[in-house]
Amino acid sequence: MLKGEKIVCVGFPKWEGDYMKSTVQLMAELARHNQVLYVDYPFTLKDVAGGFYPFRETPALQILGLRPRLEERALAGGASIHLLRLPPFIPSNWLAGEGAYDHLIRWNARLALPFIRRAMRRLGLSQPIVVNAFNPALGNALAGRLNEKLLVYYCYDEISAARWIGKHGARHEAEFLRRADLTIVSSAALLVAKAAGANRCGLVRNGAPSVFFQQPGPRPQDLPPGSAGTIIGYLGSVDERLDYSLLEYTAAALPRHQFVFVGRIVDQAGARRLERLPNVFLLGPRPPARLPAYVSAFAAGMIPFLKNRLTAGIYPLKANEYLALGKAVVATRFGDMRDLEEVVEVADTREGFRMALEKALSSDTVGRQHVRRAFASANSWEKRAAQFGGLLAGALSGGGSPPEAPAEGLLPGVKTASP
Repeated sequence: MLKGEKIVCVGFPKWEGDYMKSTVQLMAELARHNQVLYVDYPFTLKDVAGGFYPFRETPALQILGLRPRLEERALAGGASIHLLRLPPFIPSNWLAGEGAYDHLIRWNARLALPFIRRAMRRLGLSQPIVVNAFNPALGNALAGRLNEKLLVYYCYDEISAARWIGKHGARHEAEFLRRADLTIVSSAALLVAKAAGANRCGLVRNGAPSVFFQQPGPRPQDLPPGSAGTIIGYLGSVDERLDYSLLEYTAAALPRHQFVFVGRIVDQAGARRLERLPNVFLLGPRPPARLPAYVSAFAAGMIPFLKNRLTAGIYPLKANEYLALGKAVVATRFGDMRDLEEVVEVADTREGFRMALEKALSSDTVGRQHVRRAFASANSWEKRAAQFGGLLAGALSGGGSPPEAPAEGLLPGVKTASP
């Protein structure tokens, strides 16, 4: 367990929002025993322009400095974390040329740097551990400028396959892997992909939030009507990861069941395909604290991902969230599923996916539910954060794998750090 350290997390994920984020969960847990400053997602001028409209989540007044940028947020159990909102960045991902993109990234970094340093001085964060969460371009521009004693890259997706940053992300990540003292990834596939380019690489898989181990609330009113045991659910974004052909086939093959999707609608074309089906319901995003009540109403949870370069690096957050409530889980074989196969039914074909759902719905037992809950309990975010902190402690000491991080989860790099 890492204790008494000062951590600055330069986050790509927004601290707030309507879905679970591994970076937020890990930093909230680490803040129980360490002082943590979370530098929030760098909103752009475009984000701010939309932030003044009703119901938008962009904290425009803080971003513009009309309200204090730095605030303390209370966490469960009496802990707290400090959250910093930067001034608006100029959007850069639309730029095709490497030179123009890199120039704008450096400009944005120069804009951000004095605000981060000012917050660090105010909080007494000298020589911190700096964790960059999936923003390697900004990480390269800020490297060495925060007087960090340890520079860490947290990677939870295959950046070269991400549409929004794939154009420039891969080359910046390759450079940042060489700069960072430690890289921590969230799946075995990412460990294999990143270890050779990193100085030191560790694995911390995703976990289950504590809210999923508590008594869920009453059945949400917006769930479709139907008898118990008829809802097959999906928790997460409706986006390019989903296999829409598989879902169309499965929903048509199981017409007596309702297929409920709880999460952001990112892929509008895919959402339209699903909305045409009479037994499919897209509810949109819901606050994280309310998600257990939805999962509690599921007869089974599903992870119907395509198999491609993007999904190959995913350790699905939703798996442990389903399992924490004892739900049967059926998934496609989109990546390395060996860690989950003892509690998740993994299908290789669309017929196999449908049959696995039918089996899960007809033959579930209380004993199997207990096994699933126990599996998820061993993978809580509290335990994952202990592993994460153990890797940080090991890198600080220059030693090997600490007790919290199994030896298989820590690989020494094969290259020296770049100057």
